[in-house]
Amino acid sequence: MSHTIPAEFHGIPLSVIDHAGRRWLTSEQVGRALGYAEANAAQGIRNLYIRHADEFTDSDTCQLKLSWQGQMREMRVFSDTGCVLLGMFANTPRAKDFRIWAKTVLAGQAPAPAPTPVSLPGGGRLLVTRRVERLALELFVAGQSLADIGRALGISRATVSLVVHAKYQFSPAAGEPECPPALIAAVAARHLAVEQERLADYHQRLSNRLRHTACNRPLAEALDHVGRQLQQPPARAMLSTPAKEV
Repeated sequence: MSHTIPAEFHGIPLSVIDHAGRRWLTSEQVGRALGYAEANAAQGIRNLYIRHADEFTDSDTCQLKLSWQGQMREMRVFSDTGCVLLGMFANTPRAKDFRIWAKTVLAGQAPAPAPTPVSLPGGGRLLVTRRVERLALELFVAGQSLADIGRALGISRATVSLVVHAKYQFSPAAGEPECPPALIAAVAARHLAVEQERLADYHQRLSNRLRHTACNRPLAEALDHVGRQLQQPPARAMLSTPAKEV
């Protein structure tokens, strides 16, 4: 038996259909989320699907009997993977954000409204909840840029930077921390990998410049050695969760 769970994307209320262990959206809901006019949202997605039907599998889309305006009707629905495909084929400004949302929220263990920052009482600055923190760190580990994370979660790039660098000052109203040790370790590993790549590139460029001057060849060779070390996988000890002080 299917049931629905409320969700939200870019301020658009959606009803996620929980069916056969996966989460689905109707054609009309996908169309509205992608920015189609409400009058032709469903038809627009049906047309988009028909043009690319050979690229969809039964795990991407299916027909379900759903209640519509008081009657049971066969309606086409799309899973998280189906929504990602539609987001790739659709030429709308929201398509990229929708793909990210589908991969992070629609594909999640428990669909929930897309995290929207709320204003603090008295008109203070926007509040980033601990749930938003967890989603931001998960997207960061997945390789998303800070700008893309901000667009997906409805917060600024600067705020995302503060969150992923552990500099954001959380309000007591933000809730309890939700990040497990494994996620914290993965974020640290991603930071280390980014820095390794940046430093290795810098040393390689510097080495290439110095190699043209014979008197600097020893330094160039030393920098080559440093660059090779920086390209090695991070040491396990550096990726482990720090032990708590007794």
